[in-house]
Amino acid sequence: MLVDENIRRQALEPDQSFIVQAPAGSGKTELLIQRYLKLLGLANFPEEILAMTFTRKAAAEMKERILSALTIAQTQQCPEESHHKITWNLAQKVLEQNRLREWKLIDNPARLRIVTIDSFCSSLTRRMPLLSRMGTNLNIQENAKNLYRETARIILSLTESETNPYGELVRNILRHIDNSKEDFIKRIVQLLEKRDQWMISFFDPHENLERHPLNENYRQKLEQTMANLIQSRMGELKGLFTPELQQKILRLANYSGRNIDNPSHPCSCLGELQHFPEVSITNLEIWKALAHLFLTENNSYRKTIDKRLGFTAGKDPNAKRMKEDFLELVVSLQENPALLLALAKVKKFPRGNFTDTEWDLLKSTIRLLAEINRSLKKVFSSRQITDFTEISLSAINGLVHKGENGQESPTDLLFYLDCKIHHFLVDEYQDTSYKQEDLLRRLTSEWSEEDGRTLFIVGDPKQSIYRFRDAEVGLFIKTRERGLGSLHLKTLPLKSNFRSQKHLVDWVNACFQKIFPAHDDPNLGAISYSESSAVLPESMHPGVVYHPVPHNPNRQVITEEEAGKITLLVKDIQTRYPNKSVAILVRGRTHITSIVKHFHESNIAFKAQAIDSLTDRPAISDLLSLLRALRFPGDRTAWLSILRAPWCGLALTDIHTLVELDTTTPVWFLLNNPARIRLLSEDGNKRAQSLTRNIHPFLNGFADKNFRDILEACWISLGGPACLQETSPDDIEVFFNKVEEIIASGQEVQFENFDQILTNLYASPLAVQDNAVQIMTMHKAKGLEFDFVILPGLGKRIKADEKRLVYWMPHGDDLLLAPIEEKGGDPSPLYQFLSDLNKEKEEYETLRLLYVAATRAKIQLHLFGHLEPSKEEVWKPHPQSLLNKLWPHIKEEWLSKLQENTEQNPVEPDPTATESSMHSIHRLPKDFSLPVPADSILDGQVVDIEDEKYVEPEYYWAGNTARCLGNVLHRCLQSLAGQKLEVRPKEIIENLKSKLQSALLGEGLPLDLAEEATKSGLQALTNILEDERGSWILAPHDDAHSEYPLTFFQDNRYIRNVIDRTFVDEGVRWIIDYKTGTHKGKGKNLEIFLENEIKRYRHQLDRYEMVLRKYGEKRPIKKALYFPLLKAWREIN
Repeated sequence: MLVDENIRRQALEPDQSFIVQAPAGSGKTELLIQRYLKLLGLANFPEEILAMTFTRKAAAEMKERILSALTIAQTQQCPEESHHKITWNLAQKVLEQNRLREWKLIDNPARLRIVTIDSFCSSLTRRMPLLSRMGTNLNIQENAKNLYRETARIILSLTESETNPYGELVRNILRHIDNSKEDFIKRIVQLLEKRDQWMISFFDPHENLERHPLNENYRQKLEQTMANLIQSRMGELKGLFTPELQQKILRLANYSGRNIDNPSHPCSCLGELQHFPEVSITNLEIWKALAHLFLTENNSYRKTIDKRLGFTAGKDPNAKRMKEDFLELVVSLQENPALLLALAKVKKFPRGNFTDTEWDLLKSTIRLLAEINRSLKKVFSSRQITDFTEISLSAINGLVHKGENGQESPTDLLFYLDCKIHHFLVDEYQDTSYKQEDLLRRLTSEWSEEDGRTLFIVGDPKQSIYRFRDAEVGLFIKTRERGLGSLHLKTLPLKSNFRSQKHLVDWVNACFQKIFPAHDDPNLGAISYSESSAVLPESMHPGVVYHPVPHNPNRQVITEEEAGKITLLVKDIQTRYPNKSVAILVRGRTHITSIVKHFHESNIAFKAQAIDSLTDRPAISDLLSLLRALRFPGDRTAWLSILRAPWCGLALTDIHTLVELDTTTPVWFLLNNPARIRLLSEDGNKRAQSLTRNIHPFLNGFADKNFRDILEACWISLGGPACLQETSPDDIEVFFNKVEEIIASGQEVQFENFDQILTNLYASPLAVQDNAVQIMTMHKAKGLEFDFVILPGLGKRIKADEKRLVYWMPHGDDLLLAPIEEKGGDPSPLYQFLSDLNKEKEEYETLRLLYVAATRAKIQLHLFGHLEPSKEEVWKPHPQSLLNKLWPHIKEEWLSKLQENTEQNPVEPDPTATESSMHSIHRLPKDFSLPVPADSILDGQVVDIEDEKYVEPEYYWAGNTARCLGNVLHRCLQSLAGQKLEVRPKEIIENLKSKLQSALLGEGLPLDLAEEATKSGLQALTNILEDERGSWILAPHDDAHSEYPLTFFQDNRYIRNVIDRTFVDEGVRWIIDYKTGTHKGKGKNLEIFLENEIKRYRHQLDRYEMVLRKYGEKRPIKKALYFPLLKAWREIN
């Protein structure tokens, strides 16, 4: 019997709401499915139950497992295992309900409402577009960073306006960051990425960002919140001192303060101290003085004491005794490790209030938030794009209506959902964000515990690792303790572990019990550890194996040795257990470069999942440089990269000769300077000339041509396909497709930061074998399991946090705020304090990430890492490494294993070793030429298939722009044809306005050309709708067709024709061809143009007539050209 069997049974009570805490390997997905089946077996309609997950993969897996359970119950006997038996019985009841109510679930699985939270929000906004203020037909962009940057540039441009009130706010912020525009843009992008946190108003439920007074009362409220937090930290420190210690400290503090003459000395305030300080913000300086008394600048306990701290020298017995008492006290303080950390924190506590400068900057930033959000909405609207954050926020707005007094009331949409949905099931709740918690709270706001509607939340706060995606683990703790809104949730803790063998479960329990915090703290994200109970027995394998890597001054040597050890280990595992799965889980992608190299050399098959960034592939980096050189010819770095790329392959001496004396002239101009080229070596001369010759045709004149085609043709001409260097052709195709996607969206401004866009794309895995070693990040491994798990690089330091424009941090039901530090100015204690709090939260999440990684293993976990030399100890981990987090538990055994390895294999430092290996250049031969295409294979007579040729007008004023406009106008006229145009033309034009520009952008036109073409297109549509003949053409007729395709066979060819408009009117078949071009001349010149158009297209219309005759048309036929932009009509006899 399972230790938590009663809890699992209780979770199936259909009329109760629960929050289930399910640790790794506890079978929470099966419990979720059982709960879903239980509710489904009692429901009137399947749609009454809604299950929400965080990923599409999880939603698909849950639906598949429910359908599988139903299929098994329908086709197989009841299984013997108890938990499978429960699922089978529940599925039987669902099948019975399915028959009684004729749901036909197997044929209609879409009736099972299992969705992601994002897709649910999206469905809400589509259902009520006006209520949610989202509109319809918006494309969702998962990574909208380029649009955030565009918004940031718009905000930055406000500085140029002297009248815009937001311009002064931006200028104020810029002054604090040394007028760095790029830094400003970066900070605004950071704000937009986390805007759900400040768009859900922490300030006041009845206020919004724009109307918030931000007055002195609010300033005092924020300051009081900060003061309360500082006081609580003082209280934690005071609680670490026993009454006996307090008296000893007071005596020594008094002695120190009385012997210090300098009133500005930090400890001078201790002389008049009558009793141990109370916990109050007014005593902050006293607490800091105590910390200064006992700690050095490096936050270690003082080992000596002298007159600088009031402990005088000499033979005075009292002075001598006081020094001895001080050092004795320091020794006793060291018995409690928490004291040192708490004293160090006190030293950095800020004052409990803002300076006027800080408050002014904070007000500027908060005031600007509303304008930032408004500008982003405009950018989204102009592109007809949105992101998931905007959808979530809009969905929340669609559920409640705010009155003038700020009070919220349910909308019709919420009433509708209240009637429709009776049960919510939420998976992975530990990764919920503020906006998602707010959504769930509003969805259940009208529920009560007696009405039969239930909320079932499942998650494990110990596995909350997605803070960078706005996950807030504190919300799980708060929901567990308070419920959700007015809904009480009973807590059900699971304990059984079905995944790992007992040795491994015991190690995880012992290790993480020691390194996790002792108590939960929702504000800091501190989660206490709760033990799991192994269901599986002990294996013959030890649960965890340590692999210490000897230290070396050269970090590359450490990395290479570790990679070599891992390679040998993997070979051994695969030899002994060929059918077992092996995974290597890393903190970051940079940790695996050497491992991948060793795997290639040893022919170990592996599959890297979202590890290998596209830009890590050399061929992609070279292609990116080519793109930048063509788009931005003045980009010196891009051109220098091209000179070094395999297509050119100039030696460094030649590059130096070419550019060293001229740092301002563009490299392209230098390449076209014969005098400069003659200075190069013979080899460099040939390579430079070849590069210039190949690039020249593509460098200019592509404004109205498809840039993707230009770039690809240039790359091929240079010999790019011959320089892939282990880069998959699929990766090259991904690169070009991304270029095409940007062009199609009309967002060519994205090319400015195309390297950042590529960073979020990953290269194709280089192996697909079933038994390949899986390499992925620890985050990606969440929810997966493997027989053997290897954690490399635990000794490497973790990346530091970036500075923000404004620090905001929820604390309890309040908000902590601090503006950015002034660049080049003194550090801001307020900003540093919040930054330190954030680091604490990051530290706790790092512990949880280690827990996730360690609990992926079923049989055995292998830990690799190195130590650093230390003053306090001989060896210890880097303070910012993952190994340091594990150190309290593994220290003794790790050091013992390290000594054992060192004695068996002593490491001799290599004096010739360098930090990195010498880079070798790959390049094409200087006489390289493109291969000649092979002859086509012909067998018998070939039948061609030919589309009707596009005839370029004689007066081709706008090139590709005219062609794109023609395509779009033809589609518009096709959609209008045959309709009863009772709506006024102006209303039709207004409706088509935004769609027309989007369609032109979709044709690949740049934004500026698309805007001009939109004006012409709207004019053409206005002309045809207001023209009597135009209305006649579009009106309903007998046997009418638009864009009518006809194919006929002639001269061994199938020729496809498309007739713009044809219909029968008064017994006559009309063939009408739209000509959407224009002519800049007037009068006689226009008539000449129209006559020439008749001559040009007569043959085409005659062919249309011939084809219609072949298809059996017997009626008289008339043909005509119609020119909407010219309001002209010409019949062709």
